[in-house]
Amino acid sequence: MDLICSIGPTVRNIEDIKKFVQAGMTMPRFNFSHIDYDKFKTLINEIHIEFPNMKILQDLQGNKLRISKFFVGEYRVNINDRVIFCLEKDYKDLYEKNRYKNIKIIPIIYYGSLTDFINVKELYMKDATMRFKIIKKGSLYIQAITIKGGILRAEKGINAPGLIRDKLSLTSKDKQDIEIGIQNNIDFICLSYVTKADDIIELKQYVKALVKHYKSKSPKVWAKIECREGIDNFEEILKVSDGIMLGRGDLKAEIPIEDTPYVEEKIITRMKKSKKKLIVATYILESMRRQDTPTISEVNDIYKFIKNNVDGLMLSTEVAVTREPVMVIRCLNNLYSKYCK
Repeated sequence: MDLICSIGPTVRNIEDIKKFVQAGMTMPRFNFSHIDYDKFKTLINEIHIEFPNMKILQDLQGNKLRISKFFVGEYRVNINDRVIFCLEKDYKDLYEKNRYKNIKIIPIIYYGSLTDFINVKELYMKDATMRFKIIKKGSLYIQAITIKGGILRAEKGINAPGLIRDKLSLTSKDKQDIEIGIQNNIDFICLSYVTKADDIIELKQYVKALVKHYKSKSPKVWAKIECREGIDNFEEILKVSDGIMLGRGDLKAEIPIEDTPYVEEKIITRMKKSKKKLIVATYILESMRRQDTPTISEVNDIYKFIKNNVDGLMLSTEVAVTREPVMVIRCLNNLYSKYCK
């Protein structure tokens, strides 16, 4: 089983990578939603030298909603605060019109149109710990009232259950990121927010063209399942993918939380009949961001995944933005060693 670790701000150089490997990491994951290209290229080059047989995972942002970089600074929203969401292209005009009103305008990165939000009733952030109820939809904006508050900042992810994504395609950012990945000989590409087979087919065609152009090796392509459409279209997505990643973090905000055990069981059962890899990601040891031991529920989940022969577990924020990432990796590695006997 692979122990996959997100490479975040806690990793500064190859020496930190070595510490991760010594603790049990078998594969680094580079999250291209938040990537420093120069740092990535340097680390990749050094990993190839120090660990020539180590596989490398590139995780693409896909069509995930995020607060735009046009949003400056941090801003706390409280219960009953009204906010306005808009596309980047409309932000400047709306900001000028509303600058003296007590309504915060939040520009979002989205490559479709606001008509795609016709079935969306609520918006969520930070794995559903922030919640906004939509009260009005216009041609240029969506107005909402805050149900659960928190901090707004650029690049924060947004979930919109019911969003119509069927017209979306590979983004310009993803294309640029893929090219950098291909140039640096990554082994796996995982596309976030896969909703249909065509998402993977388009990605594979683009990868094939780049591999031919750069005469590089051809990476395997995984589909990340983390929204309702991905679940509903799972069989057709599986047919065209080289592997599946179950992204539990965003899934928590995209479907009712009480449905997640059913979805996990369904996908794990189906993947046992497949020869393709299944990676379970997010909320593996989330509690260890704040404490030095896992919770009983986390240990139970890890035991269940190992006994069901999943091909990998991926640590995300537990190692990307924590003070003791090596301790977290070592904990998971110890649990694996104990339960795989």
